[in-house]
Amino acid sequence: MSFFALKTIALLSMLWDHLTFVWPLSMTLETLLYPNCQESIPWITALTSCTNYLGRIAAPIFLFSIANGFRHTRDWKKYALRLLVFACLAEWPYFLLFGFHGNILFTLLLGLLTLQLLEWGNGKRAGLGYLLAAGMVTAVELLNVVEGDGRYLLFILVFYLTDSWSRPKKFLLWLVLMPLSRYGLTWMILSEGLFTLRWLHLWGVNALGPLLGVALTFCYNGKKGTSFPGDKYLWYIFYPAHLLILGLIRQSFI
Repeated sequence: MSFFALKTIALLSMLWDHLTFVWPLSMTLETLLYPNCQESIPWITALTSCTNYLGRIAAPIFLFSIANGFRHTRDWKKYALRLLVFACLAEWPYFLLFGFHGNILFTLLLGLLTLQLLEWGNGKRAGLGYLLAAGMVTAVELLNVVEGDGRYLLFILVFYLTDSWSRPKKFLLWLVLMPLSRYGLTWMILSEGLFTLRWLHLWGVNALGPLLGVALTFCYNGKKGTSFPGDKYLWYIFYPAHLLILGLIRQSFI
């Protein structure tokens, strides 16, 4: 699978996730098909539960793209500047849609800087880069100012450092790492005994759902794929543009 195909899948997954945030699938289908029904429709509930996983594909692919992009970029500073510019452009639309700050482009920017710290530090002294990268991950996790926090930075590092690993070895690592990264949700469910279908589904979507995106990155063939004039900026422009449109629509409902 080419890099273009991966990014297209991530874009569609993100769009689905944001569309269903504005128009929840269960509510939309029940309104259209059963306008007078006062109870939840089982098949709609089941369908919604399954399709919730579609929106979790995007983030791992975006994180993978930073690791892959850093490995192949000719100028990481220009790459970082591009992320910064579009992160700033997307921040107000992001707040408009979700009501809080720290869109994922800022996360990706911090991930790129973390990789640069890793390489720079290890170039100065053996092991220093790992220490600096760990410090960045910890600081971002504690500050809690961007989407995904330090967990997403850690994932970018894992994608970068395990590039040469075999697929089975990568799969086993992610199978352990992804659920562990949701330690807060896991602890809440265990400590409060929230063993209901609703909470277990929530855990599954957030702790196991992203593994679908990770699995797709294993299919990357190392090729760029389809290209056209300006394709580099399509993904960046789409992000703030669709957030703005959906944010304005959502605000009109409030």
